[in-house]
Amino acid sequence: MRDQLIAIVDDDDSVRVALASLARSAGLRTKAYASAADFLAEDLSFFDCVVSDIQMPELSGFDLLRAVRSRRAELPVILITAFPDERVEQRAISGGARFFLEKPCNPNLLVTSLAEAMEPGGRG
Repeated sequence: MRDQLIAIVDDDDSVRVALASLARSAGLRTKAYASAADFLAEDLSFFDCVVSDIQMPELSGFDLLRAVRSRRAELPVILITAFPDERVEQRAISGGARFFLEKPCNPNLLVTSLAEAMEPGGRG
């Protein structure tokens, strides 16, 4: 899992910094974005995985997921939310998210999910 580039997308500065720090502590490189639009303006070919909040102004995590699926379908996306419920989780997974996690994320679960999502033939 070393040296892979993870996009962290969250409109909350403190969450974005915490997620990026956690990924870096697992040996991953990160690039953080305050909005889905900022991330989607990038060349997605450089990324190995995306971790995105669901509830953000303008473009949601679901909007980001749809855009990633249309531009680079194999790019793993992990969606996170502070407001989980079964309906939202089902929408995330059926939309193509590899994992759906609750904020605050359990650090071990997030690192394990990142590793699994980026495995060749990984979940999803």
